[in-house]
Amino acid sequence: MTRPPQNLIALGDFKPSDYWATHVNAIFYGIKGPEIHNHFQTYVSLDYRLAHALANDFYAQAQSSERPENNRWVVQEWGVGNGNLAACFLSHLREIDSENEVYPFIYYILCDESEEILKGVRANPRLEDHTGKFSTVRVHAEHLDCFRPHSVAKIISNEIWDDLATKVLLKHQGLYYEEYLCPFMNPQALPAEAFVEQFENRDLEKLCQYPDFLNTIHWERDFQRVDLSDWPFAEILKAHAEEFKDEVPMPINTGAFSAIAKAKELLGPGNFGYTSFDYGMKEMKDLNQEGRPYFNLYGGQYTFMVNFPLLENIGRSLGFTEVTREYQNQFVEKDLGSAVLSLVDLVQNHPQVVNMAPWDRDILMLSTLTALNTVYRSPYSGKLNYPAMEGTPKKQRKQIAQLAKNLSSQGVPDTVAYVTRDEVLAALKPLRKLGYREKDIQSAFQSPPPPVSFVHIQFS
Repeated sequence: MTRPPQNLIALGDFKPSDYWATHVNAIFYGIKGPEIHNHFQTYVSLDYRLAHALANDFYAQAQSSERPENNRWVVQEWGVGNGNLAACFLSHLREIDSENEVYPFIYYILCDESEEILKGVRANPRLEDHTGKFSTVRVHAEHLDCFRPHSVAKIISNEIWDDLATKVLLKHQGLYYEEYLCPFMNPQALPAEAFVEQFENRDLEKLCQYPDFLNTIHWERDFQRVDLSDWPFAEILKAHAEEFKDEVPMPINTGAFSAIAKAKELLGPGNFGYTSFDYGMKEMKDLNQEGRPYFNLYGGQYTFMVNFPLLENIGRSLGFTEVTREYQNQFVEKDLGSAVLSLVDLVQNHPQVVNMAPWDRDILMLSTLTALNTVYRSPYSGKLNYPAMEGTPKKQRKQIAQLAKNLSSQGVPDTVAYVTRDEVLAALKPLRKLGYREKDIQSAFQSPPPPVSFVHIQFS
């Protein structure tokens, strides 16, 4: 255990990582609500292509299935973000269902533990277009006991497993050690003497009145010997842990265990499975990659990488007979019939990007969006908000503002959005003017996935 700086005070005791991470995440979501989208974007926050791929897949399965006895296919989404995934799923399903064979019989339930998040969802104008076809329920993804077993046709979750309870395991010379965390803070930054008690009790009403404090937390770590026999799914975990490389921290997503078990319980006969998108290690070789991250902090939120090989084993042990793992972009590629990459990946392959100042990278991003928008047409209208970061010089700030103002409302919807190879090649001329070379674009589409990637997993 390292010794924290002397000017910090503890906000509690050392406890297993799953305790403190879920504790601080409950505070994060409880007091920040829809503001969380200022800290990170997901591939469904503004983009539509994952949602359309899901809708196309659902439609194909529904067409070849008997309609439920109650004439209603219930779709549940766990961890709902800003509601864009649900809105685009329903809109695309309605569009492709020209014979009214599926959409009229869909009912979509958005589940989230944060009332602030659900308030934002209910205000989503795209979702309001489907009034009567959806409802919101405040409930935690690990505790969905308010729904009848075998009553759901399809379950979708997007980047929730990384927020659920996760333990961290380290192997050393045949023995196993669990990570413990303790939060510390500078007492001069504390807004009140009662803060420690309010933080420990997760008093959201009082905590939301304070200036941002989550970003100022300093996390100390310790590893303590552990007996895996006391952990859930102990035998599966022991077999999995035998493959671990020494000294590489391994996330054990126990909250995801519970979510997968609940999905198995809720899915009814003739269901279309549980689909999850998340960020983590797809293969065992990725898990054993030295130096790869196993957690991230976003605006004070504490997220863990997802251990997909272990979760497949858990799903099979729970009775799912078919489990498929693939990179998230491969799922979209199969739907579109074309290779895709993230706009961010394209920009990162620009030959000069590593030498650019942060504001010049912003200018390159906006200029790349403008170039692609000469050929890209989104089926949804929306203007991308792109404010200049703090510290941007006046000249570049003005340029960023003008570029953002001129973005097409029907263009690429987000910096975290998928674009196809055909779209990129069709915009080759304006991209060349920005300094992109054909070999940079080819490299962007052919680069091997990193050890921590966006992954799609389906349990059926």
